Parts: sequence; structure tokens; C-alpha cells
Amino acid sequence: MDTQPEDDDVLMALDPLEVVEHVLSAENLTFDRTEDGDLAFALTGDWKDYELWFAWRPEADCLQLCLSLDLRAPKTKRASAYELLAMINQRVWLGHFEVWTEDGEVVFRHALALPSGERPTMAQAASMIDAAVEAADR
Repeated sequence: MDTQPEDDDVLMALDPLEVVEHVLSAENLTFDRTEDGDLAFALTGDWKDYELWFAWRPEADCLQLCLSLDLRAPKTKRASAYELLAMINQRVWLGHFEVWTEDGEVVFRHALALPSGERPTMAQAASMIDAAVEAADR
């Protein structure tokens, strides 16, 4: 993803998710805000379309990105799924894959810690997206 570094100064005053909105707008990607306030969008990967969403967690000063693989691990296969993802995660440098216990959904999750008052740069937000799609495509 391409971003303009000079835009980062203007974005420092914005909500972290608004910075991500600028990245998505610059890439001509459509996005929506969910009822929870998360920022949802879709991207085309090498082998499928991915659903992604960013969430800002102010209590943890953390910007989180999730990418759904649109895969579910049935309860009877979860132990095998956990074992497989543990092996895959050994090869992932940024973020990790996990199975959500509620519904067995397999997702990639990546986070950026932001000290109080800090905001992500457009390049950081774009890099998070790139890392998620690259990990999912591999």
C-alpha cells in the first residue's frame, strides 16, 4: 500500500481509526463502521477475498487488525487446529493465527501498541494490512 508521509502530520490529531480510513481511501477501498465502532473492509488476496477489520482499544492503547480466513474449526477438530496453527505461527513474524473459541473461526490478528496520545502513521496502518494479507496468502 502506498501512503504519503507528509500526510502523517495532519493525521496525528485524528482518532486512530480515522488514520486507517485515510489509508483505505487513498487505496480507493470501501469501508464501513460497525455497530461496535470498528472499521470493516474487504481485500482481494492471492487465493480469495478477505474480510478485515480494525478496532481501537483505548483501555489498552492498542490498534488491532483482524483478518477472517472464512474458515471454521469444528469443536471435534479444534485440538488439531490449535496444533496446526501453533506450527504456522512459528513462521509468522508479525501477528498470529488463532481459533476463536465461541464459533471456531480462524483469524489472523495483529496489533500495534500506541503510547497514550500517539497515533499510527499511515505507513504503519498500511504495513499492518500488508502483513495480514501476506500471512493469509502464504
